[in-house]
Amino acid sequence: MKRGIMALLGMVLALGLSLPANGSEMRGSVEVKLDAGELPVTNGAVTMYLVGIPTEGGYRLLDRYGGGVVRSEDVHSGNLAYWLRELAGGGKEMLLDVDGRVVFSGVEKGLYLLAQTQRMDGFYPFRAFLAEVPAGNQWTRHYEPSVMPITDEPPCTGDMTLPMAILSMALSGGGLVCCGLWNRKKRE
Repeated sequence: MKRGIMALLGMVLALGLSLPANGSEMRGSVEVKLDAGELPVTNGAVTMYLVGIPTEGGYRLLDRYGGGVVRSEDVHSGNLAYWLRELAGGGKEMLLDVDGRVVFSGVEKGLYLLAQTQRMDGFYPFRAFLAEVPAGNQWTRHYEPSVMPITDEPPCTGDMTLPMAILSMALSGGGLVCCGLWNRKKRE
């Protein structure tokens, strides 16, 4: 009887020890290392939000984010990350280390939004992005978003809408003046 109980306890113990190992194999990690160039990193925090769970062909968004399915091809859309950022809440925040790095461990399969929730001194925050865990067979995901130092001038966004509108209006106005002068000469 004692041998049976000991064998049973040994089996339960072996099973108990093997569960955490198997459970940890099913979890990944997400590392974010901010690219600040040669400048030192001070302060700052990054928050990771679970926004979707895996489903066939993509991810099912949580109800907080409107539900629905996001296809795997659309995960890297900056617009989608921006939209989800507006609805984000209840994430896990971690402070950046002195190298501008943070590692989220024990991450389960899913679609995650990563956003900078505390700005580093002297830098604009990085643009929020989405991360898939796992992506293929890779359980550890590495991201290196760039951050821009704050200067006296705002950063160039590359938006040429206003300068092009002003140029178009100037050319149109100049064309109208030339047409008026041309018609005046014809009448004289």
